[in-house]
Amino acid sequence: MEELKESLKKMGYTDKQIEKIVNNHSTGKMKPETLLAKIKENYNFLISLGYKKEDIIKMTKHLPAIYVYTTENMEQKISELEKYGYAREDIIKMTKRLPELFSYNIDSIKQKSEELEKIGYSKEDIIKMTKNSPAICGLALENIKQKMEDMKALGYSIEDIIKITRESPSVYCVNIETMKQKIEEIIKLGYSKEEVIVMTRHLPTIFGYSTENLKQKIQFYNSIGLHSVLIIDPNKLMQSVELSYARYMFFKDRGIDIDTQNYSRIFKGQKVFESQYGVTKEELLEKYDYKEYLKKKSTKELGKETIDEQKDTSYINKIEEVVGEQSDKEYLLDDK
Repeated sequence: MEELKESLKKMGYTDKQIEKIVNNHSTGKMKPETLLAKIKENYNFLISLGYKKEDIIKMTKHLPAIYVYTTENMEQKISELEKYGYAREDIIKMTKRLPELFSYNIDSIKQKSEELEKIGYSKEDIIKMTKNSPAICGLALENIKQKMEDMKALGYSIEDIIKITRESPSVYCVNIETMKQKIEEIIKLGYSKEEVIVMTRHLPTIFGYSTENLKQKIQFYNSIGLHSVLIIDPNKLMQSVELSYARYMFFKDRGIDIDTQNYSRIFKGQKVFESQYGVTKEELLEKYDYKEYLKKKSTKELGKETIDEQKDTSYINKIEEVVGEQSDKEYLLDDK
């Protein structure tokens, strides 16, 4: 046993991780010398596939059972997934994030994919979705269908759900109660449920934002007159509030008032912004510290129109016209 533990320590495992491996329900049944030989075999096999030492440690501390799988079985799983349409490089990336994939029944995954195709996804969609969010491979088809029904009850159409999950497949792994809570929190910030549905339809990653992070961003944009912009152009929520505040104040100090007609200025790509205005992101964040500002005064002091005024139909129509004029190139350069 001591030789086994010493070997694992040399491989890079901590004492706590070693105890987890040797006492796991699958590895703990083996004799120490047998387990050590198996660990060396599987470790070398994974290295030959292209995994790095750090990858293997991370995977096996999460799933020690990898060390008792046969190399033949793991190679077969990879081969079957390749035949289905995945590139080997993609399979390696997927198993780094979800090592349990080596234990899944590939036929079950194929069957689930066929059922999803009947719903409206293409095979290419499913491969792309599972590459981006491997955890979907472990979801039961019944759970996926139930999530669809729950989302329909929230107000999304089946077309919305397919579009949202194509772009952000991890939505299938978000608890429906968490989604409801996120929608309710945004409603409290002045949006209607219908507006929140529109926003999340275009930016489904909203469901992955922390409530505090989302609240800070929306409150800031409300305070500078951009409340309705987020309905039409929710992708602006991708930029950090710290950077948005710093850029807003940068223009304000130069006598430039940011409004719905020129708001894209504070969302330019960093390289473009720096080239155009001669100031780096670091310099901006240091000079205009959002956290320091919050300690001194409310963001409401930045405000212009009230939220009610911003929600006026004619006001929103003007914003839609401006958003429609934004070039795709500029959008792709937006700072994340």
